[in-house]
Order: sequence, then C-alpha cells, then structure tokens
Amino acid sequence: MEMVYPISDLGCAVVRMSFADWLVIAELEFFDVDEGDHDDFVQHIPSLYAYSITVALVKVGNTLFKLSGKRRKEAWLNGTLSKPDYLMALIFDMTEEDFQTLCIEAKTKQFEALPPHEVVKAAYNELGLTFVSERLRNGFINEAIHIALRGRQRSLQDKRSIREREDINMKKAIELFKSELLLIDGLLPKSDIFTTGVLAGSLIMLALNKPITEFLKRLNDNQGQTKDGLADPIECLLKAIHRHKISQRTMQPRMAIDLAKKTVHAIAIWLEGDQSAKYWRMRDLTGHELMPLIMELKQLKMINAERDL
Repeated sequence: MEMVYPISDLGCAVVRMSFADWLVIAELEFFDVDEGDHDDFVQHIPSLYAYSITVALVKVGNTLFKLSGKRRKEAWLNGTLSKPDYLMALIFDMTEEDFQTLCIEAKTKQFEALPPHEVVKAAYNELGLTFVSERLRNGFINEAIHIALRGRQRSLQDKRSIREREDINMKKAIELFKSELLLIDGLLPKSDIFTTGVLAGSLIMLALNKPITEFLKRLNDNQGQTKDGLADPIECLLKAIHRHKISQRTMQPRMAIDLAKKTVHAIAIWLEGDQSAKYWRMRDLTGHELMPLIMELKQLKMINAERDL
C-alpha cells in the first residue's frame, strides 16, 4: 500500500493498493454507501478510468473497512468488468463512536428495505433461532406478532396514538415470544391451521402461561370431537378455520383478528374442562376481546412501558 497524499492535506489519505489487498479488507453493513448506478460503465471511458478504480475506506483505530465499491467488486469478480491491478483508495479516519453510529444506521436502513418476512428471518438469525416448521421458518409471522401485542395488524393501527405510533421492533418481539414460538414450532404446525389469527391467539394464551400444549397438538392434528350433535372447542375452532378458508378470507386483516378472538375463546372453554356446561356446543364461537388479555400479557412480561412492543 503506497501513500499518495497524507490526511493533513486533504482530510483523508489517498493510497494506491493492489486489488488483492483491497479484496480482503473487512466488509460491514455500510459497505454499499453512496453506490451509484454509473460505476459499471465508466471504466470503459479512458478519461474516467481513474475515477472508476477509486474506492473509499474508513479507518477505525488500526482497522480498515470498505465503505464503497460493492457493486464494482461483484462486477470485477464475475468478469463483467475487467479486474484492475490496483485501486486508488480514499481512507477516512473515524472515531469508534461514529463507527458504531454508522453501523447502526446502515443496519436500520437495510432492515427498512426488506419485506416483513425477511425482517423476521434476519431477526431469527441475530437471535440464533432456528425453526424447523415451514410455518415459522419462512418468517411470515409479522401480522400475528402485531395482533398478539396490539390486537390488530400494523395497517389497522392508529399511528396518531402514543401506543401505536411507533412500529413494533420485530427482533425484540420475537425474543419476547421466543419460548412460545419454539413450543409451537415443535408441534410442526400446519400452515392451513395455524393461520395468522390462530397463531396470534395461540401466542397470547401461551404467553399468559396457559397449559395448552395438548389443545394445540389436537388442533394441529384435526382431532376435534363431537358428541350427540355437539362439538368440543377444538372442533368448533376447526370449523371456524374451515369457514374462513373456503370463503378465502384468511388473508383479510379483520378476518385474522376474528380468528384470533375465536382461538382465545376456544382455548378458554377448553381450559374449563369437558364437564363445563360451555364445553360441548351447538353454537359457533363468538370470540373473546383481545385487548384485556394483551394488557395482562404485557404486565406479566413487564413491557407496559415499551413503545416499540
């Protein structure tokens, strides 16, 4: 690495380094800052060649990190652009505090650009969580988390209110429901049964420490029961799920909330036992209001003051 201009003259050091040396420099979340769409063709213009092989680095202590050149690196490595022998690198000194701020902001920007299920999967990865069921590992639990913590999906929340102004921090929420999600995953939940509403209702009741593993197993295995023309709570919930499915309403936001309410209703009846007068039913489930249960959940989990949950 050859110094061309020192930091004192330009506010940064300009060095000439081999392409191989640049290639092994560490890459973090911010390794795509200020990448333009023109970098992949200016290398073919002789008068701009020097610009096309100029990259930026940041130096934190004695460690270098790539700041720009991500798209060009891919093009150089896959042969789209001719690989240069050397690069001109602008090296900016950075304090540890500024470096941490840059990392956090870059990661936030990346998360914001991801679709919701990819945000969930990224949170899984950061938390070291591995799910085996298709229902959970693909990350489509964002709306269920919102219902379980706020009673409705993000699209239906009142963003003017203090309680719902801030979006849910999905990583924190998944960590909060970690044990509940792992329990459900262990049942290998079927996607056509554990729809958004059913998953949300199950999370609420599990988070309230209700002993419902057997209920969820039987639900997942379609093991509802009937007696003398009456249905037990599991059979009632399976019928509700089936009605939503055949009417293609499982994806409609308010229908997911309706299923969440019916799920907690079915669980509440099941917990009373088969000797309860409410257990064997002819009437459909009407559903229980979610917010009283959610407030109890938040108090139990000690997250009442958390605005991003």
